[in-house]
Amino acid sequence: MKILPLVRTELARLTANRLAVASLIALITVPVFYGGLYLWGNQNPYGNLKSVPAAIVIDDAGATSSGTAVNYGRAAADNLVSGKAFGWKVVSAGAARAGVDKGTYDFSITFPTTFSADLLSAADTTPTTAQLDLTTNDLNSYLSTTLAKQATEAVRVAVAEEVGQTASKKLLDAVASIRTGVVDAGTGASTLASGTATAASGAASLATGTSQLAVGANTLSAGLGTLDQQAAALPSSASALDAGAAQLAGGLTGAASKATALSSTTGAAAALAQKVQAEVATALSNAGVSSPQILTDLGTLSAETGGINAAVGGTLAPGLGTLAGGASQVAAGAATLDASAPALSSSIHSAAEGASTVASGAATASSGAASLSSGVSSLATGSSQLSSSLAKGAAAVPATTAAQRSSAAAMIANPITVKQDAITQAQNYGAGLAPFFISLSAWIGIYALFLIVRPLSRRALTAVRRPIRTTLAGWVTPAAFGIVQMIALFSVLTFALHLQIANPVGLLAFMAFVSITFAAIVLALNVLLGSVGQFLGLILMIVQLVTAGGTFPWQTLPGPLAVLHQGLPMSHAVDGVRDLMYGAPASDLVSAILPLVAWLIAALAAAALGASRQGRFRTLRELRPSAIGG
Repeated sequence: MKILPLVRTELARLTANRLAVASLIALITVPVFYGGLYLWGNQNPYGNLKSVPAAIVIDDAGATSSGTAVNYGRAAADNLVSGKAFGWKVVSAGAARAGVDKGTYDFSITFPTTFSADLLSAADTTPTTAQLDLTTNDLNSYLSTTLAKQATEAVRVAVAEEVGQTASKKLLDAVASIRTGVVDAGTGASTLASGTATAASGAASLATGTSQLAVGANTLSAGLGTLDQQAAALPSSASALDAGAAQLAGGLTGAASKATALSSTTGAAAALAQKVQAEVATALSNAGVSSPQILTDLGTLSAETGGINAAVGGTLAPGLGTLAGGASQVAAGAATLDASAPALSSSIHSAAEGASTVASGAATASSGAASLSSGVSSLATGSSQLSSSLAKGAAAVPATTAAQRSSAAAMIANPITVKQDAITQAQNYGAGLAPFFISLSAWIGIYALFLIVRPLSRRALTAVRRPIRTTLAGWVTPAAFGIVQMIALFSVLTFALHLQIANPVGLLAFMAFVSITFAAIVLALNVLLGSVGQFLGLILMIVQLVTAGGTFPWQTLPGPLAVLHQGLPMSHAVDGVRDLMYGAPASDLVSAILPLVAWLIAALAAAALGASRQGRFRTLRELRPSAIGG
C-alpha cells in the first residue's frame, strides 16, 4: 500500500461522523485559539497602563530657593497626572493607604512634607537626601509592583534632572561671577605689577643711597670720634685762653696809657729839640761861629724826635688803644668760650656717639634696603606672574551669556541621551512575544492532533510490512493538519492582530516547516513509547516552555537548562520566527533551520525504526479499529 491511500484512509477515519469532524476541527483550532487569544490579550499592555489605578499623595510643604517659592513634589505630581501613564488620582495619605490595601489602587506614591526642602539642602552644610514613599501590595498584582518601581524611578530621574539643572545654573552663574572677579583681579594685578616694577627701581636706588649713607656715616663717626678725643682738652684750653686774654687786655690797656704819656714826652722832646736847634743856631750866629755840622745834627734830632712823636702819638697810642679794646673783646669771648667749652665738649661727645649709632643704623638700613630691593624685585616678578596667571585663568573660564549657561546647566543635569539604533525591532509587546507563542502553538496543535490521529496504520504494518511508507503516511496526515493550523494562525496574526512581518511568505513557510518537524517528533514519541510517549510529549512541551528563551534571554537560565536550550527544537523555532518577523539577514536563518532539519530526520528515522519493530511484533488487540471510526 502506498502513502497516499494510507493518508486517505486516515482522513476517512477522522471524518467518519459528525463527532469525528467536530473533534478534528476543534483540535485544528487549538493553536489558533491559544496563540491568537494570548497575543491579542498581550498585544500592547504598556499602552493600556493608563487604566491601572494609582494614587498620588502630595504632602510636600514646599521651600524657598533664592527668594522664590518652589514645590517640587506638586510639580512632579502634576507632570504625572498630565502624562497619563497610569490612572493617577490625587488623594490624601489615609485614602491612598486604604485604597492600596483594598485594591482600589494598585500602588501609591507619596511626596513627603520635606521633599522640596530636602532637595534644596544640597547647597547646605548638612544636606539631606529626599525620598519618595512607594506603597505597593502584591495581592493586587506582582507586575503592578514592578511597574510602580519603574514609575517611581522615572519620577526620581525627572526631579533629579530638574533640581540638577537648577543647581548647575547657580554653579555656572557663580563661575561667571568668579570669571568677572578674576578679570578685575587681573587688571589690578597688572597695575600692581607696573607699580611694583617702579617700586623695585626705587628700592634699588634706595639700596644704593643707604649704602652710600652707611659709608658717609662711618666716615662721620670716625671724624667725630677724633674730634671728641681732641675736644676733651677744650675746657682747660679755653680756661687758659680766657686767663691769657684777660692778661693781654690788661697789658694792652696799660701799654696804651703809657704810649699816650710817651706821646706827650716825645712831643715835648721834639719841641725842645727844635728850640735847642734854634737857640744854638742863634747863639752860633751871634757868636759868629760857623758850625754847620752841629746844626745838621740838631736838625736831624729834631726831625727824628718829631717823627717819633708822630709815630707814638699818631699810630702807636691809637693802635695800642684799639688793640687793648680788641683784647678786651677777645678776653670777653674767651670768657664766653671758657663758659661754653664744657657744654661744647659734651655735645661733641654726644655727636660722636650719635654718629656711631647713625653709622650702625645706616649699615642696618643698607642691609634692609638691599633686602627690600631684592624683595620688591621678587614682588615685581611675582605680581607679573600673577597678572599673567590671572589672565590665563580668565581665558580658561569661557565668557558665557545667561542663555548659554542655561543650556549648559540643562546638559549637566541630563548629560546623556540614548539614541536607539535598532537593527531589528518588534512592533509592540505582542509582537515581541509572538515568536515564542507561535512556536508553542505549533507544538500544542500537533500534540492535540495526536489525541485523535493514529500514529501508524496498524493494519498496514501487519499486512504490508513497509515501515518507512507507513511511517511517512503516519507523519503526512498530522503534518498536513499542522500546516493548516499554521496558515490559520498566520491569518489571525496578520489580518486580525495586524502584526508587522518583515518576510510574511518566509514566515508562513517556516511556520509550516516547524509544524511538520514537531509532527515528526511527537509521532516518534508515540510510535516508540505509545501512551507514555504521548505523556513525554507533554513533558517536553513544558521543558521547552522554560528553555526556549521566548521571554527572558536564555542566558539567564541556570546552567543545565541553558544546555537544553541549545539542543531542544523549540529554541531554534523561536529564533527562526524572530528572524523572519523582524527582518534578520538570511544567514541567521540557516542556524535555526539546520537543527530543525536534524530533528526532523532523526524523528522520522526513529519513528520508522519503531514502525519496523511493531511490524514484526503485533497482537490481535492492536488491530481493533479506533473508537472514533474506521
